[in-house]
Amino acid sequence: MKQFLKLQAVSLCALLAFLFATALPSQQYTFRQYGPSDGLTNLGVNCLLQDRTGYLWIGTDNGLFRYDGNTFQIFGHAEGLEDTEIRSLAESPQGVLWVATQAGVQRLIAGKFEQVDVGKKGLFLALAFDPQGRLYLEHHTGILRGQPNASGSYQFTMIEPGSIGGMFLHDEDVWFRRDGDLWRLLGDKTERVGSPAGLPTDLWGSITMDTLGDLWVRSATRLYELPHAQAKFVDRSEGIPNGLVSRVFADTHGSIYVSSSDGLVVLDGSNNSNRTYINAKHGLPSDVAGAVLIDRNQSLWIGMRGGGLIRRLGHGEWLSWKKADGLLNDSVWSVLHDPAGQLWVGTSAGLSIFAPNGAVAHSWTAHNGLTGDSVFALLAAPSGQIFAGTEPVGITRFSAQGLPLKSYGPASGLVSDQVNAIAIDHQDRLWVAAASGGCFRSLTPYTAADLKFERIDIAGIPPGAYTYDVHIDDAGMVWIATVNGVARFDGSHWRVFSKSDGLKSTDVVAVSINHGEVWVAYRDALGVARLRFHGEQVEITNFTQRDGLSSDLLYALAFDHTGKLWATTDNGVSVLAKGHWHHYGTEDGLIWDDGNDHALSIDAEDNVWIGTARGLSRYAAPPYPIPDAPSAVVLTSIQGISADGNSQEFQATDRPVLPHAQDTLLIQFSGLNFASESHTLYRYRLLGNKATWNETREKSVHFDGLPGGSYIFEVIAAGPNGLWSPVPARFAFSVKPPWWLSWWFILICVAAVLLVARTIWRLRVRALIAQKELLERQVAERTEELRESHRQLEEIAYHDVLTSLPNRRMFTEQFRARLALSRRHGDPFALFLIDLDSFKQTNDTFGHDAGDAVLIGSANLLHAAVRESDCVARVGGDEFAILLISPTDPEGIDMVCKRIVDSFAPGIPFNGSNLKASCTIGVAVFPRDGDKQDSLYKSADMALYEAKRMGGNTSCRYRPGL
Repeated sequence: MKQFLKLQAVSLCALLAFLFATALPSQQYTFRQYGPSDGLTNLGVNCLLQDRTGYLWIGTDNGLFRYDGNTFQIFGHAEGLEDTEIRSLAESPQGVLWVATQAGVQRLIAGKFEQVDVGKKGLFLALAFDPQGRLYLEHHTGILRGQPNASGSYQFTMIEPGSIGGMFLHDEDVWFRRDGDLWRLLGDKTERVGSPAGLPTDLWGSITMDTLGDLWVRSATRLYELPHAQAKFVDRSEGIPNGLVSRVFADTHGSIYVSSSDGLVVLDGSNNSNRTYINAKHGLPSDVAGAVLIDRNQSLWIGMRGGGLIRRLGHGEWLSWKKADGLLNDSVWSVLHDPAGQLWVGTSAGLSIFAPNGAVAHSWTAHNGLTGDSVFALLAAPSGQIFAGTEPVGITRFSAQGLPLKSYGPASGLVSDQVNAIAIDHQDRLWVAAASGGCFRSLTPYTAADLKFERIDIAGIPPGAYTYDVHIDDAGMVWIATVNGVARFDGSHWRVFSKSDGLKSTDVVAVSINHGEVWVAYRDALGVARLRFHGEQVEITNFTQRDGLSSDLLYALAFDHTGKLWATTDNGVSVLAKGHWHHYGTEDGLIWDDGNDHALSIDAEDNVWIGTARGLSRYAAPPYPIPDAPSAVVLTSIQGISADGNSQEFQATDRPVLPHAQDTLLIQFSGLNFASESHTLYRYRLLGNKATWNETREKSVHFDGLPGGSYIFEVIAAGPNGLWSPVPARFAFSVKPPWWLSWWFILICVAAVLLVARTIWRLRVRALIAQKELLERQVAERTEELRESHRQLEEIAYHDVLTSLPNRRMFTEQFRARLALSRRHGDPFALFLIDLDSFKQTNDTFGHDAGDAVLIGSANLLHAAVRESDCVARVGGDEFAILLISPTDPEGIDMVCKRIVDSFAPGIPFNGSNLKASCTIGVAVFPRDGDKQDSLYKSADMALYEAKRMGGNTSCRYRPGL
């Protein structure tokens, strides 16, 4: 069995060593530091313990603290501690907390500490329980053992007198230091272990044993290991900093944690040869590390001497880099981990290339070889060469060693503002998504030295349309994310997927492909879509926050080799695995929640690289499984509050009966899932009031004005895994009703109210009948008056009095409505602006009556020339406008214009004769000639001006260059 464990641990350590070997030595972990502002009022942490409930206990130089994931509760003199310098913590098999202090040993009973008489006074340095429930105490005069009895008390005896240090229990073995040597007590037999096995004399202050049975001892300056079943100690001191606080700890996965004056050192890998340093250079907020704890969710806690309490965010799977670590800029737009182990990082200030040993091998900018400073795309070619796409637009070809070979820009056919993405098709040609320039493709395979590019016209997409991303699937088909939809090229034909196929929007920012499924991210905070194909039929499913995404605004998509979909958002990273979304954010170790466009890459080892505005993060899966258990939930505080502001504390086991004056209850709770403090979701209900569950992320609930009755409060919790607590935390209580809510008082009040109501009702009925008849007459008369008045006002407000056509106000509203409808459905329409020729001359020659006749006649002619669905309006003195819904093709528009112009030829009847009349027309079509009200109107006006310039009595359609 031990051999099996050793083989298992060696394999885990080898994997962990590989993951650390791929990290740059200047990487940063992310930590959360707890101190006075969080409620931890003493920063000298001596010991840590997580009890069976899940609470975290912190022993400090001045007080004991209990952390529930929300608040630190202090235990001091007021709670019965004789001395507040806590040296050691232990929990009995019955769940009782014991502490060792300068003044003796105490245990926590019902929220208060009581002193335990062990037969010795003064300083106790350590205490621990063995599997039989016996308590071992390290006193400055020796080791005592407490034997429990049936009453719950202990009988203590001195079992190993002398100057003892570093006591450690493993099963029934007691290890300790005496006279500078290592000893073991097994039963009643003591044996010297250290010097016979080659351990030098030293003040060995800490002892531990790992999962393989290897024994570790630590002094202020040295670290030694006694491998299992071997006879000699091995010196492991190389690379271990000295420590004022000399401690060594082992986790359940074979790793060793060594505290020092320069942070923490983690030993793992083959023969524990790999050393990972967690200190100020790698993000640790303080230097002198003391106690170490791996909690039940595998979070690493470090007690600092003078630095408070530190928790590493995540489980060590996230590493980060910033400008201070060698990046040219914190804003990372592209990243590539090449097969040779080099890391390529594109930023807003250039390209950094890190050698496999973590040193900065090269830094390239627009001043020494790059086509631009902002590097938005990186691609590793099968030949080992690397292509970098930049802004200003350009592509730089690099050798596998990171040296620039050739640059391509506008002179090579790339005419755009920036390169967003690059891909290589099955013919070894480069495809380039080049922002506002559209999509480009090299004329020859990428292996040619002098590449030329051609713009690719995509059927169904306007030339030069903005392109965001390009990918080549296993079948060789090219997929391009554009502002006009997702385009697919099968080698001979294009197909564009848009709203008509089921997409929410055609503005698509990213595309990723896995096993024939195509996933796309929308630009406009609409989530992500999955395209599944059944022959040529496509089935599109959209996913949003309601389906589990952390945000609907996505920046990049990528699949890892296990089939998980990774998506960067403005609220962390979402991962789709086995049909469920999981999330990572700054609380888990990600350097920053807001990602950058396309800054997502997954290398051959499934390391996930994510670029943000504040640096680069890398995710590597932990070499051991993270517990996937439901969150425990506890009630941390229960307060009954009366109307005068006085409060009363209750315990969860109490069943209080609250007076009516104390009908307000404040209940606080916690999920005790420290790795996901802000991600924990709670459900609560108050049986006796409402049986339905209510969801919240708050850690408290407030009940006001509870009526008399019996209640049971229940709460459950769920972490990011979505597993809910199987057993809720409960609190039962009752509220007394006030005397005015007693049954007899309510009955009297009801009877009195009914009697008074009946009397009033009878008196009022008569008056109401008379009033009803009068009001009905008045209402009918007034309604008719208002209806007529409203009709007249509406006629005046929206129609031209002379021609009865819609006026400018009504035309403007219909214009806006038509624009909105056309944008939504993509339907074009035409705007006609019409001026009457020589109208002023007619008005001056024949008088205003003739002018009015011309206006009325013109209105009738215009209305007769178009369909009922088209809008004809008088927008000025002799100015008219038409919104033509159909036709919108040039030939159809010309026919309508000719029909209007020809209709004016016979003239306008007036006093038995015909007045000469003609008109000039300017036409603009949405959206070709303008996609906004002002721009379309301006285009039509320019066309009208051109028609007038041509002599009038004609029409002109808008064209560029007018």
